[in-house]
Amino acid sequence: MTSFNYKARDRYGILTQGRLEADSSRTVARLLAKQGFSPISIAEEESGGVSERLSQWLSALQKIRPEELVVFTRQLASTLDAGVPLIDSLDAVAEQIRNRSFCAVVLAVKKDIEGGSTFSDALSKRQKYFSALVINMVRGGERAGILPQALDKVSNIIEKDIETADKIKTATRYPMIVLFVLIVAFVVVTVYVIPRFVTFFAAFKAQLPLPTRILIATNYVIINYWYWIVGLIAIFAYAIYKILQTERGRYNWDRFILSTPIFGPLFSKVYLSRFGRMLSAMLGAGIPILDALTVTAATVENKIISRVIIDIRNDVSGGKSLAEPMRGSHVFPPIAISMVAIGEKAGTLENMLNKTADYFDREVDYTIKNLTPLLEPLLIFGLAIVLMIFALGIFLPMWDLIRIYKTT
Repeated sequence: MTSFNYKARDRYGILTQGRLEADSSRTVARLLAKQGFSPISIAEEESGGVSERLSQWLSALQKIRPEELVVFTRQLASTLDAGVPLIDSLDAVAEQIRNRSFCAVVLAVKKDIEGGSTFSDALSKRQKYFSALVINMVRGGERAGILPQALDKVSNIIEKDIETADKIKTATRYPMIVLFVLIVAFVVVTVYVIPRFVTFFAAFKAQLPLPTRILIATNYVIINYWYWIVGLIAIFAYAIYKILQTERGRYNWDRFILSTPIFGPLFSKVYLSRFGRMLSAMLGAGIPILDALTVTAATVENKIISRVIIDIRNDVSGGKSLAEPMRGSHVFPPIAISMVAIGEKAGTLENMLNKTADYFDREVDYTIKNLTPLLEPLLIFGLAIVLMIFALGIFLPMWDLIRIYKTT
């Protein structure tokens, strides 16, 4: 897309000017005519100097954080609910955005809307920044005439995801610190402490115990072949990354995550909570259930759960109720299936899906609170193993030297 600066007059002869992104000047003229303007001049915007291009490149590197998307959708919902037109609302919200990259994206969306696009179509051109959930919620809100409410629901869903992620990070912070300290201690002892003992024990010409020889061999490998170790780790990480980009690799990884003893049930509840909340929000925005299930399957971020949702969608399209294929999936607990079944019978499916999500959220909170006590035995066991290796590697030769000294 190329940027064009234009000057045009409306039907009253009032001059206006601005900038549009289009494939050609003819496209710009057609868009202006569609809006009731008569073009006077259309010129391709000249590229800026080196400093401007550098500034654009640096701003493009800035990532849009979920917190910024929450603020954007909530502010936009508030201004629209107050009766401010969409174009003016986007201008007002863009002025409050400090992230230059995100601000440029919002202004580009505004330009597309001025050029005749709908809000959802303008967002769909920028799927790098806006997820399928946001785009489809906006599209449903436009169709049903409840765009402010749809944007508010989007901000609530994203905010809930952020809150859950922060809780998991907080709960795993202590175990990660302990693991990091163990790794640093192992490297320090192996690289700096063991060599000093080697020179000391070598003077006695005694055979060292097996744990000490293992530590010495580890020291030799780290000192002399560290670049091979770094290279192999990098290759292994890159291979894992490429495998996860494939459909089968991601499916197997997600299956492994869900099968782990502690984190599997936790992430399963997180995904099921997201399923209920997203489906409830999209049904409330007027999106048909089949389309809502398709979008939910694409945004649930786990291939196992995603395939289950696709199977449920296929069964629903075949005439079954939502609760029936959920019962046969062996993924949803009985209480969630019962709540959905009641919601379908009573005509309150949206409300029951929201209550199902609340149920899973409570389960997630309970699991996160007990995460550190569950991990502590594993940490203690790992710490005991490392300390035992160090103790045997360092103190066994000292005891041997004492025994040799007593016999001489």
